[in-house]
Amino acid sequence: MSRLTPKTETLRALFARSGNQCAFPGCTQSLVNEKHKFVGQVCHIEAAMPGGERYNANSDDENRRSYGNLLLFCYPHHIETNDVEEYSVERLTNIKNDHERLFEKSSFKIDESELYKLSAEMEKYWGGIERINQIDHIFADSGLAIEVRGRSTFFDIINSARETINGIEHLLNTLHESDKALEQDLESLLAMKGLPKDIFSNLPYCQNPFINRNWEFHNLGTLNWLQRIRVDLAHIEVKYLEEYLKTNRGDLAAKSRFEDVKKQLEEYARTSVHID
Repeated sequence: MSRLTPKTETLRALFARSGNQCAFPGCTQSLVNEKHKFVGQVCHIEAAMPGGERYNANSDDENRRSYGNLLLFCYPHHIETNDVEEYSVERLTNIKNDHERLFEKSSFKIDESELYKLSAEMEKYWGGIERINQIDHIFADSGLAIEVRGRSTFFDIINSARETINGIEHLLNTLHESDKALEQDLESLLAMKGLPKDIFSNLPYCQNPFINRNWEFHNLGTLNWLQRIRVDLAHIEVKYLEEYLKTNRGDLAAKSRFEDVKKQLEEYARTSVHID
C-alpha cells in the first residue's frame, strides 16, 4: 500500500486557515518562512500508513489524506504529538478545530509554487499508475486488462461507479429471470424424455429447488445492497464537494452538482428502507 499525498486544494485550504502558525496551542512558529519556504509539517491525525500513530485500519486512503484528518505543526510539535497516549484522535481533532476557528477570516496564502511542489509527488504517482496499467500490466497485450485511468476526475470515478452498479443490477436481474424459468425448463426436459411434467407435483413447493429459486437473494438481498451502495455514493459525493467548494467557489458546475446530490441524499435519508 502506498501513501497518498494530500491534494492541492486540500493543502490550500489547510494553509488558508492556519494563520501561518503551527496549530499546537500557544505555538506561534511560522509554517512558511520569509523566503516562502514551507518549514512546517503536514501531519495526520490518523496515520497514513500501518504502524503509524493512531492508524485506523477501518479507514481508507482517501479519508487519511482528507482535510479533516490533516493539520499543520512545526517539527517539534509534530514529534511531541506522536505520543498517542497523550494525543488521541479526539484531542488532535479539537486542537485542529480550535486553531482554525482563530484564523477563519485569515488572508494568509502559501506561495503557490511551494504548494504545487507539495502535491507534485501525487502527479508523478498518477502518471505511474497509467503507465503501469497501460504498458506494464502483466496482460497488457491481451486486451483484457481492466482500465485504471490515473488522471480521471472525482466525477469520472463516481460516474463510473454508478454505471458499474447499473451493470451489476442488470446482471442480477438476468439471473433472476433465469431462475424464474427453471421450472418451465425442467418441464421441457421431462417432456423430452417422455416423462409427465407433474411428476413432482406432490412435493411441497418449499422442497422443490426449481420453484422460487434464490427468492430471498433476488427480492431482498439484491435490492437492499444496491440501495445501500447508491446511498453511500451520494454521501461520498456530498462530503467531497463540501470540502472541494471551500477552496473552489468559482466552479459553477461543481456548485450545481453539489445542490443536486444534496437533494438526492436528502431524499435517500427520508425514504430509503430495508426490504424485509
